[in-house]
Amino acid sequence: MRHLLFFTIAFIILFLSALSLSAATQPQHAFAWGGGGGGGGGSGGGGSGGSGTPNIPQYYSIAASEGKIFASFLYENKIKVYPFWSSDLVYEDNNMIIEFGELGLKDGKFVHPMGIDVSDGKIFVTDSGNNRIQVFDLDGNFVSEFGSRGSADGKFDCPHDIKIYKNKIYVADSDNYRIQVFDLDGNFVSEFGSRDQFESQPYKLDVFNDKIYVVAFAKNEIKVFDLDGDFLYKFGKRGEDVGEFRSPSDIAVSGEKIFVADRNNSRVQIFDINGNFLTMLDSNAAYEEFDRPHSLVILDDKIFVGDRFRFHIQVFEISDLFSVETSIPDWIKNNAAWWADGSIDDASFLEGISYLIQNNIIVIPPTDAGAESSGTVPEWVKNTAGWWANETIDDGTFVNAIQYLIQEGLIRV
Repeated sequence: MRHLLFFTIAFIILFLSALSLSAATQPQHAFAWGGGGGGGGGSGGGGSGGSGTPNIPQYYSIAASEGKIFASFLYENKIKVYPFWSSDLVYEDNNMIIEFGELGLKDGKFVHPMGIDVSDGKIFVTDSGNNRIQVFDLDGNFVSEFGSRGSADGKFDCPHDIKIYKNKIYVADSDNYRIQVFDLDGNFVSEFGSRDQFESQPYKLDVFNDKIYVVAFAKNEIKVFDLDGDFLYKFGKRGEDVGEFRSPSDIAVSGEKIFVADRNNSRVQIFDINGNFLTMLDSNAAYEEFDRPHSLVILDDKIFVGDRFRFHIQVFEISDLFSVETSIPDWIKNNAAWWADGSIDDASFLEGISYLIQNNIIVIPPTDAGAESSGTVPEWVKNTAGWWANETIDDGTFVNAIQYLIQEGLIRV
């Protein structure tokens, strides 16, 4: 009968937790992480905000490299470079290292610079209104350019974004509804895409682990391709629920995580590498609220978020976003003791633990699950449960045993 008590207690706790959650939270604002200069906890931040924030023109795109933030200013027709040395910064002009560019058609001048990336000591900029890519050194000196208006290979129609990956340049050639690929000297290599394939202009992109992630802005979708341009999968649709977007405006991919700037929902959504929703950076009174975040870049386990109307860049430690504190209710020690002494059989205990993990009554770090197995539970795992029940060992050691059972396929989560 003890295994029935096990499930009864778990069900009551789950029911009460659900009542509490529905009364205390809004479903759209499930998570909020990091911190603001005025807000406190967490390692992220974006300065003071409000009336004390300098009226910096809207950022359109940002890149990061070697302790510096590179920002393209769409309407100023400039590139500005700022230092990065901590997580609580407002980027002000008196903080600037260099700036370069002005309105014009000649080398080193811009008409609406949009995308920007930095690689191997060079700054690459999509000079959208001039339908070309310009390349500069890190001091802002003009190096080279390629492209002109048109639809033939190597020509552009309003290029929006650019990324460097494995010695290739990937350009979102937006109004031609395609992605073009070049070598580092600007020589055309390949292209893929069409109006039928993209359905809306490819707006932003990132390239990671031999996959190309494209923001289809007007379709509120993320589309994923291999390096040959073959379609793999897509995710997202218009809406306000998790996994839905209203005008997604940028994407950054790193470490099996996909970050999407969900601009008109004023949040950054985070997905696993297959497009499954994980969590989000969300507007929350405890932190500096987002106001239409529109640009992202990742560097050294940090995610930088350019916020359209807050006039600054917030910075968050990625590892902090996914740190999981172990949580195991004390009453489970009784069940562990009964299992260790044989009062509960293996199947009942493992099924109970699986249920509690799936319903977040037991919280453990993410664990890769093995193929489902009906194998025998090792004796050392039962011993560990008994020692934990008697408080001979700590929670962490017991969690390691649970993770072992998950990896071996004996517990399904």
